Amino acid sequence: MIKTPNVFNLIYSVVLWAILLTVTLFFGISVMPFALFRARKAVHFGARMWGKSLAFLSRMTIQVKNKEKLYRGGPVIYLANHQSMFDIAVFYSFLDTEFRWMAKASLFKIPFVGWGMTGAGYIPVERGDRKKAMESLFQAADRIQGGASVIIFPEGTRSENPHEGMLPFKKGAFVLAKKANVTIQPITIWGAHHIMPAKQKVWVQRIYPGLVQVEVHDPISPEESGKMDQEQLSAHVRTVIERPMKVMLETLDDNEKKRG
Repeated sequence: MIKTPNVFNLIYSVVLWAILLTVTLFFGISVMPFALFRARKAVHFGARMWGKSLAFLSRMTIQVKNKEKLYRGGPVIYLANHQSMFDIAVFYSFLDTEFRWMAKASLFKIPFVGWGMTGAGYIPVERGDRKKAMESLFQAADRIQGGASVIIFPEGTRSENPHEGMLPFKKGAFVLAKKANVTIQPITIWGAHHIMPAKQKVWVQRIYPGLVQVEVHDPISPEESGKMDQEQLSAHVRTVIERPMKVMLETLDDNEKKRG
């Protein structure tokens, strides 16, 4: 691959951002009526189409290993490492089960945005106030036990340098997992940080085409997780997610080297 000139990267990214924002606005307006009437299946379908469109337009290739391991027998807590904003598009592209996102409770108070999130069945979580945060986690656990699968990034935020390993896991994800007492499915993502690297010191965040690998791990049953305390469960999930990263790194980091 020939090293791409910076001026081309800039033009390509500006045009692509304009297209992605237009597509996002289109799907946002399209699903709003369904969200207001809480037609959650229709909203989720629209969100999947949006995510697949972002992956296609950004020329992202997604390879999934062990998709047959996806648990389909009830609500699931999906726990994955977090590398990029494009992780969201990755999940919408390959995960064909219905799921919800957990989001800061303050976002639900924003007109239109909050209405749409509520209609889509997203789960609010309080931050800052420890007591309110725990209460919101318990409420979220009730929602999950009622049938709502969720995706959680236990790191809490994107890792600036995935090569140095994942960030420490937040406790909240595992408080929730223990309280909900449903199946847990660890998932590893690698390569999304090459699509849009974090902390770029530029006015326009660059987007690059590339390969993203996903590995779905064996589900952890409530019986299995019940034998572990919160800290043990966190350490176990971390080990499972980290295990394939070395091979993924060797496979995909050529993308970054070739880009220069």
